Amino acid sequence: MKISGHTPYAKIESTRAGERGPAEGRESSEASPTGAAAEVRMSDAARAMRDAHAPERPDEAKVARLRELVERGDFQIDAERIASAMLDEER
Repeated sequence: MKISGHTPYAKIESTRAGERGPAEGRESSEASPTGAAAEVRMSDAARAMRDAHAPERPDEAKVARLRELVERGDFQIDAERIASAMLDEER
């Protein structure tokens, strides 16, 4: 098992931080007559929907702790605990 530094949340976070994506960086004469960027405002309802469907950020400390255990070969899997949790989720 390989754990890389790549995070699937980077694109979401960069969008939230206001960074431009690859398509947004291109200049287009059709965008606006003055060439100014368009401003988009999200309603509170739209913002709530986005936040409700956004993946949770991983616990960085927990990931680091698990990575260290795996690399040392000390990671133990408790199959009974996993099975119990799966059954509890189905109830």
